[in-house]
This record gives sequence, C-alpha cells and structure tokens, in this order.
Amino acid sequence: MGAEVTVLDRNPAVLDGLAKRFAGRVKTVFSTKAELDASVFDADLVIGAVLVKGAKAPHLVTRDMLGRMRPGSVIVDVAVDQGGCFETTKATTHTDPTYVVDGIVHYCVANMPGAVSRTSTQALSNATLPFTLALADDGTNAALEADSHLMNGLNVCAGKVTNRAVAETFDLEYVHPLEALALR
Repeated sequence: MGAEVTVLDRNPAVLDGLAKRFAGRVKTVFSTKAELDASVFDADLVIGAVLVKGAKAPHLVTRDMLGRMRPGSVIVDVAVDQGGCFETTKATTHTDPTYVVDGIVHYCVANMPGAVSRTSTQALSNATLPFTLALADDGTNAALEADSHLMNGLNVCAGKVTNRAVAETFDLEYVHPLEALALR
C-alpha cells in the first residue's frame, strides 16, 4: 500500500521494540504535544489507542488539532470504551459506525471486537484461561498472592476498591489488595 506509518508513544522500550520489529518501515516518535500536533496535521488516518489502566482516557487530540487536518481524513478511536482520546469522540455502534465533525470522518465504535465476536471471544478465552485455572485450582487468595499479574487485575475485593486508578477516578478510598484479601 505504501503507507507512511508513524507511531507515537511515551514508552521508549515500546518505540524501540516497534522500530526493531518493523525494521525502518515504521517511524517511531516519542509523544509530545508538538509531535502529536505535527503528526495529526500531516495524517490521512489517525488511530488513537490510549490506555490509562483503570482510568478514563485523556483527550490528547483536540478539536482544534482535528480542524487542521485535510477534509475527508479519518480518525479511529480505539480508546472509545474508556471515554476516547479525541475531544470530538462520541461512542457509536456497528450498525451506525461513523459520523463527521468539521469534515473529519470519525469511527468510534464501542466494543470494536464485537465485530468479530467469535474470534475475539476465542482470543479472550485463550488469554484468560490460565488465570481462571489458577483461581479454580489454587483458590482466590493463593492464586492472587502467587501471580502479580492476577493481583494487578483485582479492582474490588471485600467491598473495597483495590485498584488505585479506579479509586482516584471515582473519588473512592483505595485499599491495598493484600489488605482487602485479609478482610475476606
């Protein structure tokens, strides 16, 4: 297709990994406001994929920035399920997936994996099965204490919020997961 692809991120290790994986076919850039603004201005397609674990996605791309894009350009907001990373994002459906703001086509479908439900369900099952088996085989507390990834996925336990970002987002008291587990 000959597309010029630029990936912006704030994690140098991610950028280095992508640079090596794509061997110069993808331009990697450390994300700053100036770099983001310049990249959006030059793009025909912008895919926003921002994740702040447990929190709402920040609006990194403003309406003013989109206003400088060429009419007919497209944005895809993969972060729509977390509120979106474009100021002009509003969740849409697979039935009516796009809308236009200031000449820019927006694709902001909530639950994008739902378009390929069988495949996405199989992928999710494959990713979560080891955790499910650990919980079933070892019991909740032992499985959580043995696996930091599983512990990091704990959001609520014994009526306490155990994910700091979730607690901050909803202005609730945070309780360390091990402390909450002791309350069970």
